[in-house]
Amino acid sequence: MFDLTRIEVRASPQHWLLALLVPMLATLPCLWLQQLLPVPSLAMFYLGAVLLTAVYTGSGPALLAACLSFLAYNFFFTEPHYTLFILHREDLLTAALLILVALVTGHLTARLREKVDALEISSRWSREQMAMARRLSSCVSANDLIEVFAAQLREGFNTEVRQQTPPFESVPPLEGDTVRIASDEGGVRILFCDRQAVRGVLSLPLTTGLDAVRRLQLDAYSELARLAWSRVLLVESLGQETLVKEREQLRSALLSSISHDLRTPLAAMIGSVSTLIDLHDSLSASQKDELLSNTLSEARRLDRYIQKLLDMTKLGQGELKLERDWIGIDDILNVVIRRARPLLSEHQRIDVELADEMPLLYVHAALLEQAIFNVLENAIRFSPPDGEISLSVALRDARLEIDIRDQGPGMPEALWSQIFDMFFTLSQGDQQSGGTGLGLAICQGILGAHGGQARVLSSSPEHGTVLRLTLPLDKAQPGGGT
Repeated sequence: MFDLTRIEVRASPQHWLLALLVPMLATLPCLWLQQLLPVPSLAMFYLGAVLLTAVYTGSGPALLAACLSFLAYNFFFTEPHYTLFILHREDLLTAALLILVALVTGHLTARLREKVDALEISSRWSREQMAMARRLSSCVSANDLIEVFAAQLREGFNTEVRQQTPPFESVPPLEGDTVRIASDEGGVRILFCDRQAVRGVLSLPLTTGLDAVRRLQLDAYSELARLAWSRVLLVESLGQETLVKEREQLRSALLSSISHDLRTPLAAMIGSVSTLIDLHDSLSASQKDELLSNTLSEARRLDRYIQKLLDMTKLGQGELKLERDWIGIDDILNVVIRRARPLLSEHQRIDVELADEMPLLYVHAALLEQAIFNVLENAIRFSPPDGEISLSVALRDARLEIDIRDQGPGMPEALWSQIFDMFFTLSQGDQQSGGTGLGLAICQGILGAHGGQARVLSSSPEHGTVLRLTLPLDKAQPGGGT
């Protein structure tokens, strides 16, 4: 970090050393050439020495070099020799010329160096502003932007920046979405506002006050923050509008799903019950049992559809809370398999592969049970009547991986990520039974709330589909273990 006020030229010890050495070095060739050249010509060597000193140092060292050069020239080469007595008036002109050259050249050099330093500082300041703009442009939320801007102020002003917490008191009236600078006792405050309220306040204490240079620096910082703040608020506004639009689309999709997917079990139930009422006396006991069994099956199917719709609505509105507790994966799988047995056909079976020693999971047991059940239900529905569904659990890199394999027809790789979208189904006419398209979306939402995910591991017509559910393991086990 640099200071904008430091653009003055100061002579260093090396500059003064150069002013002492250069006249001495100029004396050596003059002593050797004094028999070959006129004495006035030797003054040119000292003039060059003064010019050299002025170019590389400044007015002060150049003036010292001029005085020393004249003294050396007068001592060695003017009469009377080896004294500082000045006999001829032209020697005074030589001294005046050396001093004038030192002053003029030193002054011009100092001004040039100040301009070069100012240009360098301006270039570095521009680079810092670009770097700050890049850091602010990477912020996607209001809190991130305020924290990044506070860090930039700490670095730029070399002082502590306090970030106030709401509620914010003594705030001036708002004037739209902006970043404002307000004077405060012992410093300034930077206010991050929207049209309704103040979103954040940074306090910048300045013990020496806010001079013109620091004010310019703060204004430049604030202008960059103002542009980034407007972008963040615009993104938030667009996000709110998108959320409202998605909610409306969700309501429409839910109504469409209810009218389409719930009609089939309702029609089957109405048909079975109507047949029982109208033809009760003419039906045999086995026919009545079959109609009642169909009614019960369709009622359970209808109950699952409604439960999935309710779960998906709660996930979308954030109403499902993770009430975690320690539980074994074997307990969860036992409940899942018991719920899935009524869905199996006569010759379908579930093969479970589970190691003897598994760590406890810190999860919401009911939600995780529902997530696994939704995937297992899909596997049962898409497997053939005599198919085998396998469920295996393994530990890898502090993660619990649950693989569920079916013997279904598989699906193209292009659809692997889409099956976790709401209302996406793979039904193909009457060949496969359709669903609501919510089961896997609910599973992905539940696993995501636990820090995990669901994905398709493999899928092909020959070997079926494998879905992998991943959950991170909590290192702190109950009872103080790890």
